[in-house]
Amino acid sequence: MHTSTLNRRSCLLVLVVPLLACSDDDNGSLSRFPDGYGDFRDENVTAVGGSEEGDVRAIPGSGSVIVGTPEGSGGEVCFSDTLCEVPDTAGSNFCEREGGPVDLIYVDGVVVETICYPPAEDPDRPLELIDSTREGDVEIVQMANNTTVVFSDDLDGQPLVGDVSVDGNNVAIYGNGIDNTIIDGSVTLDGNNGRLRGVTITGDLILRKNNVAIVLSKILGDVVLDTMSTNGSVFAENDIFGSFSSNSNGNVLVGNDVLGAWSLTGNGYTCDRNYAFADGNGDELVDDDERGALLECP
Repeated sequence: MHTSTLNRRSCLLVLVVPLLACSDDDNGSLSRFPDGYGDFRDENVTAVGGSEEGDVRAIPGSGSVIVGTPEGSGGEVCFSDTLCEVPDTAGSNFCEREGGPVDLIYVDGVVVETICYPPAEDPDRPLELIDSTREGDVEIVQMANNTTVVFSDDLDGQPLVGDVSVDGNNVAIYGNGIDNTIIDGSVTLDGNNGRLRGVTITGDLILRKNNVAIVLSKILGDVVLDTMSTNGSVFAENDIFGSFSSNSNGNVLVGNDVLGAWSLTGNGYTCDRNYAFADGNGDELVDDDERGALLECP
């Protein structure tokens, strides 16, 4: 498990687990995200980020997130039953379906983006299950818009050898966590409004279209926002062992660690808690003492 992200004055807490306090010496003991898409209930919410007043905390069973101390001195943000109508983010590009799990991205105690994932059973949305019998490349073509890609538990810890390419729109790729879902190849996302969460990619990650969200993942190669048509993309709580480059606008970059070069042009970035690091022991984990300078955005 990536130990250091949890110690950055922020927590990742999920509505279906007991409320846990965060501290500077928790040594990464909290789970970063649930294991497996199939384990989700509709009420599942993950809060990513922090505020000057304290941590962002999910309150089990309440449909709300406290920003600030456990007593809520920093205020409270509540959700509707659909979980996507969060204040100030009703226009999220990532919530075309209701009823699935949600990631809320906070900067200074304010929700800056809402990432909704489709429910496990949606008659209007194709489901593609990747299991241990799957060999070779995975391709989600344009005709398969709105596909949800999930990974069987029998593949946990076993690398899926091959590249993944997507040119469909509104495609959600939902892994079982960075230790479990390992794509041994590169991933190219060439569709709008895509989501990728909870995977390790041993190669490069290339984005070519607008409004793509990458959350809670590990990329051992480079991350390239390959064109100026990658506006409005979101990267939150990722470990990137190669370089990160972007020349598009309006992107949200929160809580990422980057080993290689950090090259940003364009305008309108929202940035918080992105750090350079050095993997001194070569274990492909980001330890507290390996994190260095804060990475600036234009």
